[in-house]
Amino acid sequence: MELINLIHIELPQIQCGRCNTSGCMEYAEAIASGEAHDRCVPGGQKTLNKLNKIVGSYYKKVDMEYGPTINNQKVSIVEEECIGCKKCISACPVDAIVGGMNMMHSVIDDICTGCELCIEPCPVDCIEIIELSDKEILKPRNDSQHFFDNKEFIKTSSKRTKIKNYSTKNLNISEKINLQLKKRDINKLKNLKSMQISIIKSDLEKIHKYENDDIDGFIDKNSD
Repeated sequence: MELINLIHIELPQIQCGRCNTSGCMEYAEAIASGEAHDRCVPGGQKTLNKLNKIVGSYYKKVDMEYGPTINNQKVSIVEEECIGCKKCISACPVDAIVGGMNMMHSVIDDICTGCELCIEPCPVDCIEIIELSDKEILKPRNDSQHFFDNKEFIKTSSKRTKIKNYSTKNLNISEKINLQLKKRDINKLKNLKSMQISIIKSDLEKIHKYENDDIDGFIDKNSD
């Protein structure tokens, strides 16, 4: 872990993903595991020289196939041209863009790292690049890992919630089907006749509004 942290500190913290990882921490982990450390084009030769010393192996030049480079910059949305599609919000690795669907979006200057990931998805080309000084870009990039991790946590939590809701729905379907089977004195471990299945499905569709695929899946699984 110490090696990963030493590598991570020297990366530019843009979270641009140009090294073919999701962000700077993942690239640091990859380097520590033996991946090439010459892929950080935004970090340039200065970063490469530091990584050469830390890792103990030598690359002469940065691999420009992972370019182009990224300057000290941030992005700005031309708000009167924004259509509120949220594509830039989804693309931003540090949640530096705010706005709702069909509503004007804005960039939070203190968080934007200038990674440019929001530019390509924009269907109306309303995102501009603004050059910054070394001092102006320092805070957003120093703080970027925190905001990157926070967005990843939110995404993971959202996935867990969806899985939990889906599992709860499946459990409810199972309970309702078992109740119907019990009421009609049907042994689900034996083959269910088509008429019996039809009756059960009809009840479930009318009373509980479950989809046919959900019901069929459960019955198929339990009617060997």
